[in-house]
Amino acid sequence: MQRKATSFEFQGLTATHQSLLGLTLVEVVLIVCGVMLLCQPQLATLECERRQAFGRCKLVVSSLVKETVTPLPLERLEKADVQYQGRLSQLVLHTADGRFAFPVNRGFSSTRDAADQINTFVQTAALPSLQLKQDNRGFVYPLALCLLGMGSGSLWLSCRGWLKHCTRQS
Repeated sequence: MQRKATSFEFQGLTATHQSLLGLTLVEVVLIVCGVMLLCQPQLATLECERRQAFGRCKLVVSSLVKETVTPLPLERLEKADVQYQGRLSQLVLHTADGRFAFPVNRGFSSTRDAADQINTFVQTAALPSLQLKQDNRGFVYPLALCLLGMGSGSLWLSCRGWLKHCTRQS
């Protein structure tokens, strides 16, 4: 009588093969998560200057892979607010042309304080400049490197297990 394969079993594979394959899949997921964290934007800087009747702002969002610079005329900047995604928060700039979002704040800085600073600057014409930085690198990069290290170290050990198992069979 042939056994029916469950969702965690692959028909025709021994228990050892199934275990090694399952572990390898977990390791690959850890590595992919680590790489994705490294590639997501983790640093955002907003710089605004007021010069006489008009001013300009520049939003710079960067990761290890790329940097995006968005110029914003100060007179188009309306307000800033905070959107929540579970326990994480995201600073959003509202302009006459649309919305511009900072990266999701995974660090320990206060997104609400940043929104208040921006709103104060927009409403107070006497303030000459604003510089604001949200930096998640101190939290995210060690986490990503930990995931990459665990995944690749474990994958290396799994590859040794695969090789040992294959050489025993031949």
